[in-house]
Amino acid sequence: MNDNLSIEKEVESVPLNHEVVLVNSRLIVTVLPEMGGKISGIVRRKSGTQFLHQAEENYQNVELPAYGQKFQPPYAAGFDDCFPTVSSCSILLNGEIIDLPDHGELWTSQWEVEQSGPGVKLTTYGKKQNYRFTKWINLHGETLKIRYRVENLSRSTMPFIWSSHPLLNVDPGDELILPSEINEVMVDGMTDEEIGKFGDRLSWKGLKSEILPFDLSIVQPREAGFAGKFFSERLQTGLAGIYRKQTDESLLFQFNTAEIPYLGIWLCYGGWPEQSTIRDLTVALEPCIGRPDSLKKAMEWGANLEIKSSEMAEWSLKITIEDGKSNLKPTN
Repeated sequence: MNDNLSIEKEVESVPLNHEVVLVNSRLIVTVLPEMGGKISGIVRRKSGTQFLHQAEENYQNVELPAYGQKFQPPYAAGFDDCFPTVSSCSILLNGEIIDLPDHGELWTSQWEVEQSGPGVKLTTYGKKQNYRFTKWINLHGETLKIRYRVENLSRSTMPFIWSSHPLLNVDPGDELILPSEINEVMVDGMTDEEIGKFGDRLSWKGLKSEILPFDLSIVQPREAGFAGKFFSERLQTGLAGIYRKQTDESLLFQFNTAEIPYLGIWLCYGGWPEQSTIRDLTVALEPCIGRPDSLKKAMEWGANLEIKSSEMAEWSLKITIEDGKSNLKPTN
């Protein structure tokens, strides 16, 4: 597009050669600036528990992802941010068709880094639209705080959706902890379309107890061969978590529903990637702005946000680790 107010800043392409490690007395958090600003690890020092799904390969030996490639292993691990779309799509903006890649632009970007103590500031720039995306990651006790800012550097309004994408390290028997107001979910996709297909609205309780032979809220073994992506309705309670049964610990996401109104729920109990002989076992609880995963569809539904020229949008997310099974009480 030729309506830029400022020239997009290029980040020099360099091989992946360093990690940013944030450490305090409670947590060790690893960030990979050149690999999309990915948070590749969240470890609780007290127990040694790794809370993020790990790649089979050491990222030091993995090529940097190329813009536009599909989000597949070994990149499908850790915690990425999806913006301005989640699924690949084409949108019409100011008379121009813009093709946006799978899981958005950020996970293949290289980020500028400013580190200060147990915190880091990461910045990158849009490719198909002219924006600056900044996130601040800071540790406070057993809480990881992430603050986001998107600045529209173009002369036209910019539509977007955003989703956190934390792929969690889980074992069979671990439990999803969801607010009680989640009674109905919208299907974005499932391995069994006879149960539900895109756009269907299903009873969460009925789905997990009456239709399927297992409870979706309990992590199943890979042999289940199930994968599904769901969205909540607009939430009043910005809390969700995972209970690690073997270690008796919980990881809790906390967010302001005035900023982040939805929760995406990705369950992969051995049902993805479809073409792979080794299927993933992971869960992602995804506080998100807009739904479904396609920005194009979200724009058709009026379920996206927009940033006017020269303006910005900001939001934040907290991740806290605690002993026992969380009762979904907010932390300070």
